[in-house]
Amino acid sequence: MGKHENYGKKILSLAAGIDYRNEGECIKVYYGTCNYARIDGTIADEIAVEIESRTSKQVRGALIDLLFHKFKRKLLLILPVHMNNPDITAEQCRFILSKFLDEKNYEVVVLKGHGNHDKTDSDKKIVVKALKKLGYYNSKKEIM
Repeated sequence: MGKHENYGKKILSLAAGIDYRNEGECIKVYYGTCNYARIDGTIADEIAVEIESRTSKQVRGALIDLLFHKFKRKLLLILPVHMNNPDITAEQCRFILSKFLDEKNYEVVVLKGHGNHDKTDSDKKIVVKALKKLGYYNSKKEIM
């Protein structure tokens, strides 16, 4: 696992606490064979999550795993690392998701930090806001 992915997982863990899971059956995506792909995590058996820091084309490709995951709601975290313009990439991803999902069932956010540039406080706020917009409430503790 890379440092950028680890950073994204840290932010998700801070935002959702124990409701964030990044292993087990809940992260598997099946494509009609005995093999499966994995997404980066889930929140409270409700929201499928992908963390992406790669090129725009690779980020758009990762949407397939997110779309095929069994959970109705989707969250894409974009870390501004390898793409020319992460805001344009985010807009492209929103456009793609809008073709398959109701807008209340997905969020695409661009974080400020990444594995080489820690912006934990501001990024946690961005993710908490996105989770609330998706209707998530952490039953174990109120998210701020």
